[in-house]
Amino acid sequence: MTKTPPREALTLAAAMNARRLSKVFVADQLGVTPAAVSQWASGHRPVPPEKAVKLADVVGTEPHLISARYAELQTNESGNVVPIRQAADGADERRNDLVIARLENDVDSLRYALGALVTVMTVHRPAEGAAVAKAIRKHVPVKFVKQGYVAELLGVLDKAGHE
Repeated sequence: MTKTPPREALTLAAAMNARRLSKVFVADQLGVTPAAVSQWASGHRPVPPEKAVKLADVVGTEPHLISARYAELQTNESGNVVPIRQAADGADERRNDLVIARLENDVDSLRYALGALVTVMTVHRPAEGAAVAKAIRKHVPVKFVKQGYVAELLGVLDKAGHE
């Protein structure tokens, strides 16, 4: 059973064909591999939003037509897509504020989830908690281990391991 590529992939492939652009040429313009361009054009991988504007310029289309994630990030309050390069009257700033708010929300959600996991681990699995603390110290960069939220979590795991 063959899966139909997403609309964005079909649009990208059609734009490349219309301009007779090779995957190698497009890849060179974007600083990516031809395999990445092939995956985008076939729908095996979505076009990353950070590549959408440059890619759209190269193939001669609009970024929101070839990257669903770009379109999602660039949609204004009334549901209209407003490409970054055409934004006026502070629209860029509002979109940036929206992206920042989404990131802050994700960070808060992850903090709560990690806090809950550490709490459960310290109560029900203190031995595994010590192993997790050891793995964190091994794999997380030192600057994060010694400060902020990671340091707080490690402190809770260490305290539980000594009780």
